[in-house]
Amino acid sequence: FEKFLWFISSENYLVIGGRDQQQNEMVVKKYLHAGDLYVHADLHGASSCIVKNPGGDPVPPKTLNEAGTMAICNSAAWDSKVVTSAWWVYHDQVSKTAPSGEYLSTGSFMIRGK
Repeated sequence: FEKFLWFISSENYLVIGGRDQQQNEMVVKKYLHAGDLYVHADLHGASSCIVKNPGGDPVPPKTLNEAGTMAICNSAAWDSKVVTSAWWVYHDQVSKTAPSGEYLSTGSFMIRGK
């Protein structure tokens, strides 16, 4: 995972993010497993971040905040000085399957649920 953006959160969770569309695709396909969380900014082209949670315990809010900050800082919002937010979902809400008649480009994912 060292070729990606990554850090260890204040509560010792590994957070991995993609640098571009291809890496976003690889991060999600290779590293998003049961118990993990997917974090993304409210902006097209932002880094897809994974909070690794092998124990399946609830991830502390501080770690989610740090992962969201990483997603925002590695997006066009940072360079443009645009104020935006980040969000997270559980691993099973992330899919590469688009609705019938639609297409998802490289690095794009379908988020299902609330």
